[in-house]
Amino acid sequence: MSRPGHVHDEADFVIVGTGAGGATAARVLAAAGLDVLMLEEGPDLAIEERPREAVDALRIALREFGTTTSTGLAPIPFLQGCIVGGSTAINSGIIWRMPEDVRRDWIERFGLGELVDGRGLGRAFEILEEELEVEPTRADVLGGNSERMALACERLGLPGKPITRNARRCVGSNQCLQGCPERARQSMDNSYVPRARRDGARLRDLMRVEQVVIEDGRATGVRGQTLDKVTRRPVGSFEVHARRAVIVSGGAIQTPVLLRRSGLRGMVGERFQAHPGAAIVGRFPDAPVGMGYGATQGYEVPMRERGFKIESLSLPPEMLATRIAGVGPEWQERLAHLDQFAQWAVQSRFKAQGSVRPGLFGGARVSYAPLPSDVRQIQEALALMVRMMFAAGASEVYPGLGGGIPDVLTSPEQADLIANLKPKPGDIHLVASHLFGTACASSDPKKGAVRPDLMSWEVRDLYVMDACVFPTNMGVNPQHSIMAVVWRAAERLANQERLAKSA
Repeated sequence: MSRPGHVHDEADFVIVGTGAGGATAARVLAAAGLDVLMLEEGPDLAIEERPREAVDALRIALREFGTTTSTGLAPIPFLQGCIVGGSTAINSGIIWRMPEDVRRDWIERFGLGELVDGRGLGRAFEILEEELEVEPTRADVLGGNSERMALACERLGLPGKPITRNARRCVGSNQCLQGCPERARQSMDNSYVPRARRDGARLRDLMRVEQVVIEDGRATGVRGQTLDKVTRRPVGSFEVHARRAVIVSGGAIQTPVLLRRSGLRGMVGERFQAHPGAAIVGRFPDAPVGMGYGATQGYEVPMRERGFKIESLSLPPEMLATRIAGVGPEWQERLAHLDQFAQWAVQSRFKAQGSVRPGLFGGARVSYAPLPSDVRQIQEALALMVRMMFAAGASEVYPGLGGGIPDVLTSPEQADLIANLKPKPGDIHLVASHLFGTACASSDPKKGAVRPDLMSWEVRDLYVMDACVFPTNMGVNPQHSIMAVVWRAAERLANQERLAKSA
């Protein structure tokens, strides 16, 4: 007899999370005719239910409104989606294939030759790019912010290019963070979650999984709490039985927390890595930038050989206003000309590694601190962005840095102040949205938490299918590689099921 407020369900495959990993696994397994149940802690919101004001929209869609941070003197916030579609529902849809040097490194050091086989991975990328409408940002939707960056690259001889995104039908509404009002961006809530449901998969939202049920060394289901849509507070409990397997796709922070709370140890939670980033703003008084029109992120400067990538990043007015330098009348004057500002950001491939553990009072404890070489790398990138702003015609630049750096820079020569800064913790304000590791895949259990087929080394029929399994970070946006790697692993799982049924 079920208890009041208690939900019980079952499926062949229970998938925890609906982001790039979980939704792709559901798409592949459901298409193979398997019984799939997707569980998502966040809400299942139609586009019409997501507020158009970015702060309100992100309050609904971001885990803890971006307040999960690293420990230490200079905490780094980690941005994680908590909504159907996961982080894909709040990003700009940037698409990069896995760099060849990363693929070879994973084969040579971690024995992942079958998982990231060149031909098989290439086939997965091709399918994804066709189904998710991937193409470079068109000139008519670049917008003024990206056009200024393109001009800077032309004048300084930098290798800039339009960003490739999963948004072939983009009309330049600049509302990726709030959820594309035209559903042009093929985030997982617009693409693979509904596709999996059409193929028979089921979705239960507002279900916080708190434990993987393990019996005789095998994952047999999950337990957790059901949440109220408005308050996100528990209103009941649930238990779901998995006849074939449990697939955990909660991301590089939530996945290891769940696995450790379920009793797993070893390499679970180790080797946490990230691409922390920072941003600057420039003022262009001679011609309006018009940040309100164009792709949220339309242009980039890939510089992997130097450890970073620069991207245009348009913000809605209420968020852009917080980045404008000055106080009182000075700030008000600038605010009155909000269409004159451009913002660019850098994502840097840090070498630092950390760890993730369950927090003492819930949540996660992330131990992570940049190395001195990481800090120098992002200083180099910030200094370059300042020079780019002035090359594109900026009259002043707002670096947003401590350490005695002026709030307003008025010449490109002042970029040297950033390059030569000896920063103290907190002088450079970092945010990280690309998170990796914590359940690495490896053919050697001493190096990883999951096998090359992404099943746990410790527990049978327990799979991890998200960026946790990446042994290293990559220096490019990861969602496309997450989907391709998961496609390969889920397809193999589906084939095994077919063979078992035909035997």
